[in-house]
Amino acid sequence: MSIEGEIRIELQCQDDRVNQVVINSTRPLNLPKIFHGKAVDELLTMIPMLYSICATAQSSAAVKACRQATGITADWRIHLLEQMLVNVETAREHLWRIMSDWSSHSETALSRDHLATLATLMSDARQACFQQGDSFTLQPSISFDAAAIESIIQRIDQLCHEKIFAVSPAEWYQLEDQRAFNHWLDKCDTLAAALLRDLRDQTQSDSGDWGVEPLPSLDHRKVCRRLSETDADDFISAPDWQGQIYETGPLTRQLSHPLIEQLMQPYGQGVIPRLVARLLELASIPAKLTRQLSRLKGTSDSIERHHDTELSQQGLGEVEAARGRLFHRAVQQDGVIRQYQIVAPTEWNFHPRGVVCQGLKSLSAKHQKQLMQQAELLIGAVDPCVGFQLELR
Repeated sequence: MSIEGEIRIELQCQDDRVNQVVINSTRPLNLPKIFHGKAVDELLTMIPMLYSICATAQSSAAVKACRQATGITADWRIHLLEQMLVNVETAREHLWRIMSDWSSHSETALSRDHLATLATLMSDARQACFQQGDSFTLQPSISFDAAAIESIIQRIDQLCHEKIFAVSPAEWYQLEDQRAFNHWLDKCDTLAAALLRDLRDQTQSDSGDWGVEPLPSLDHRKVCRRLSETDADDFISAPDWQGQIYETGPLTRQLSHPLIEQLMQPYGQGVIPRLVARLLELASIPAKLTRQLSRLKGTSDSIERHHDTELSQQGLGEVEAARGRLFHRAVQQDGVIRQYQIVAPTEWNFHPRGVVCQGLKSLSAKHQKQLMQQAELLIGAVDPCVGFQLELR
């Protein structure tokens, strides 16, 4: 088992239906306690090494929390470049998940060139934005290369076009009704289309509303207050907000897209809308990066750096990572970390009574193998970001 731990899920069945779900986690949720007593700069260096999955989003949340706790206000261009790096990582995570996990449904093989593009995407993006080794520090030095960023956007766009959509991502994002979506499924033979076509042909409908709402915007002061309470570890391992369990991730971010609204009518909150939401988010990223790059072009002002006169000594960083919303809380004194906590999207989505639990309870099948396949698809569609073990009893 890796340092990231895993999710263990047990399904108990009766009369060909899942009637009970038990979810346990071995994720090292107390790991941030090793930062206590470390210098803030040392913490920022350690974060991407310890949290290799979505390391960019983790670093972004960490530096936001630490800047706030130390009273440092970064220039708006630094914030924008850091957000662009998170967007590049989200594209890479979605592409990797689709190209590796969905490949069994297509005869199209992954080429070395495609894998190389994914492997070098983040390092190339960091080099295009900041001086070597200076990304996600308290006061980084910008080394902004517009041509290099444009090349990265083109690489993402091309990979999406060739391997995922068979049209430009911008064109695919304009699919707004189920008829156009079905036409694309029937005419296209990419990894994504092959899997979704199989699912559509096997799925009549899903069981509708699983009773889990999207995670709303949370007041940072209230989140900090909740994390300062004596039972904060319980909240981190199984978070709720004011007694309500929520979901966070691509589906909740794409709920307003017309295609998702239509697909949720026959398929509820099931696998098909969730996979399509991931595709929509991926399709939106090249255009989003292009808009962000346009904001940066033509700005030659000097970078503004200053400290707030009054230090709160604590800060909360919030980032929309590939799999959902991520929070980091830092408490420091004289540049030394006194308390550090992380609330990750996996703990919302794989809460013992959360969206995965409710979705698994909706499953039924005549054969054990079929039930396991349904469960694995559902878990993968929500995506725990770590490995999982599934047991049927």
